[in-house]
Amino acid sequence: MDLKHFSHRHPLIFIEEVKNEGKKDIICSGCNEPILGPAYKCSECNFLLHQSCTQLPREIQHPLHPNDALILQAPSASSRCDACRRFCGRYFYYRCDWCNFDLDIKCASRWQICPDKCHQHAFVPILNQIQFACEACGVERKDIAYLCNICRLLVHYECTEFPRTIKITGHDHSLTLTYSLHQVKEDHNIFCKLCYKKVNIKYAAYYCQRCSYLAHLNCATDTLFEDRIADYSSTADFNSFSNNSIDFVNLRDGEGAREMQHFSHHHSLNFNEEELKDDELCEGCMQLISAPFYSCQQCKLFIHKRCTELPKKKRHLLHRHVLTFHSRAPSIDGMFYCNACKHYRHGFTYRCDECQYNLDVHCSSMPECLKHEGHQHPLFLAINSDEECNACDYNDAHRVFVCTDCSFTLGFKCATLPLEVTHKYDTHPLKLTYTAEDDSGEYYCQICEEERDPNHWFYYCEDCDFAVHPHCVLGEYPYIKFGSSYTNEQHPHPLTIVQRSKYFPPCDACDVPFDGVAIECTQCKFNIHPWDDCLWNLTQETVK
Repeated sequence: MDLKHFSHRHPLIFIEEVKNEGKKDIICSGCNEPILGPAYKCSECNFLLHQSCTQLPREIQHPLHPNDALILQAPSASSRCDACRRFCGRYFYYRCDWCNFDLDIKCASRWQICPDKCHQHAFVPILNQIQFACEACGVERKDIAYLCNICRLLVHYECTEFPRTIKITGHDHSLTLTYSLHQVKEDHNIFCKLCYKKVNIKYAAYYCQRCSYLAHLNCATDTLFEDRIADYSSTADFNSFSNNSIDFVNLRDGEGAREMQHFSHHHSLNFNEEELKDDELCEGCMQLISAPFYSCQQCKLFIHKRCTELPKKKRHLLHRHVLTFHSRAPSIDGMFYCNACKHYRHGFTYRCDECQYNLDVHCSSMPECLKHEGHQHPLFLAINSDEECNACDYNDAHRVFVCTDCSFTLGFKCATLPLEVTHKYDTHPLKLTYTAEDDSGEYYCQICEEERDPNHWFYYCEDCDFAVHPHCVLGEYPYIKFGSSYTNEQHPHPLTIVQRSKYFPPCDACDVPFDGVAIECTQCKFNIHPWDDCLWNLTQETVK
């Protein structure tokens, strides 16, 4: 059986056992050790190799040089092993041409496993400041370096402090601090799952081998964003927790029933498949109602069918705790502030009572990979980004959807804009529009009459050439249920949530103008801000 080996110009012939007819040992040309047993021999010269030396891998990833692959080379007297400092004239050796790094096969054989698995790094300081590039984060600066005396890893002090394992919100498995990412193919676009910027696999990252989940060191551990560090202590069995397996909001007569009892309302609800002629809002998501939906004709209440089928609990990438479904926010007036889109609103909410964190139905249902008609590429939810939203130029508190194909970014507020709205100034529906309606160079909002940025999204009616800012057509509080009433123990009469603009007389409690919403008591004839302080101050003045 002939073998063509890269290290020799002639074919090699397999022999079962090398016979030593003289007193001298027969030496392997690959490892400089005596040959006993099966080998490969050149019939034209004295070249011999152990059978095992012919089976050495041509390419390895080694803990002494974790960032690049090492390629097997024939012996060379001009190369010196970077581990033992001996010349490689008598041994096969592994080489990285990029870094001019050499490692003979004897030194390579002493380390068989990735350093992340075979030892805990033992870092010692090099007390004199030196200029070096950290092999964990890649940042080069003059500083005191810390060297692992086992694998020679050279890092900054702060990079020695990263925890070995970490749990990330929205991911089922623990992530391991990994200095060698050779298992990640470099020909793929590798992105951090928290900021969706590229990961340089030459440096350390947090990695999940089970599903190839990657996160930058700083993204995973940045103390400014504690929400991403998962805490599932409130859940008895988190591993069995699944959004798909949680019990749905129960329907009295089964899924798709013509009549059902929903726990958020005291009357039975009837199933409808025909579109309404009038604009009505869904009681759950506060969006325009569309078929199929359930309704209570007695109360003029409407709920999308999909909003009756929401899970009772959710976990979400935006928050570290499990979120619980509430058909009404626990505030007195039923209003809550959505921490994703930054809107005050009524409707259903997913809430963490411990943190008083809320997500409305729409935001809680946004996928981690979003396909929006306003952009040609998929958008990915990044929870650690400093990019501004391209649709409005607003920095959306680090929680944005980003495109990995181009530099497009979309904030939660714009990502959740309704695709179609109505307004009293136009008889047609206004469609969310993403590019300027013409090339005139002059763009104005026809509600506020202020100039519009042609790069920003807007609502437009092509038939009437009617263009408006999103905030002008929606208002400051588009998801508040105006006209709803509630009682408060601080006041003897029902209070009603009403619209009040800055042009209305100011608040009767604090004398500050309104910004769109107020609380009215028709019996006492007052209008105040919907905050407890204003009601409390007014009550105290009445008592006096």
